Amino acid sequence: MRYRNAIFDMDGVLIDNSEGIMYCARYAISRLGLDVPGDDVLRKFIGPALIYSLKTYAGATDEQAERGLYLYREKYLTEGIKMYRLYDGIREAAERLHDSGVRLSVSSGKPQECVDEILRTSGMTELFELTAGTVFPARVSSKDEQMKRAVLERPAVMIGDRVFDLECAENARVDCIFAKYGFGDESDLCGHTPVFIAEKPADIADFILSDK
Repeated sequence: MRYRNAIFDMDGVLIDNSEGIMYCARYAISRLGLDVPGDDVLRKFIGPALIYSLKTYAGATDEQAERGLYLYREKYLTEGIKMYRLYDGIREAAERLHDSGVRLSVSSGKPQECVDEILRTSGMTELFELTAGTVFPARVSSKDEQMKRAVLERPAVMIGDRVFDLECAENARVDCIFAKYGFGDESDLCGHTPVFIAEKPADIADFILSDK
C-alpha cells in the first residue's frame, strides 16, 4: 500500500450535506435581515469557514457574521445535521482500507460533535480511529489545526474536494487525493498538484492500496 493513514474530509468526500448546509445558510442569512442569494451562491458556503462565507457571499459585517455563525449552528444541530447522504461506494471504500490495515481519520471544519454524530448515524464510527473537528469555544474553524490533529501516522494522504483541503494538506506536509465527485471543480486545482484525482470513491481505495 502507498499510505499508512488516510485522512478524509467530510463534506464532499464522505457525505453530500449540501441540502443541510444551504438550508441552514438560508436561515442564518434571513435572520440577519440580509438578502438570501440563490443556490448557485449558497453552494459556495460548502468548504470555507462560515464567517468567511457570510461576509464574502452574503455581504455580512463582522458583527453580523458572528451572529450568523451561531444562528447557523443552532439550526444545523437540530435540523441540518440530518440532511445528508453517504456518497455511493464510500462505505465500501472505507471498509476496504480499514480491513487492509490503513488507519482512517477525519479532518473537518464541522463542529466535533457533528462529525461524531454523522459517523454514528451512518454506521461508520468503527472504521475511523480519530475525528478532528472544530472544538468550541473556537469561533472559527482552523482547517490547518484540524489537519495536523488528524495525522495518525506517516506516510499519510488527505482526501479532499476543495482548494482549502489541498492547501491544508500541503501545510501539514501530506499528499492529497482530489475527490472530483465532490463539490469542487477544476478551479480548485489551480496552483496545486494532487497525487491522484478520484472520479468515484472506489478509486480512492484502489489508489491507496496499489503498489507503487
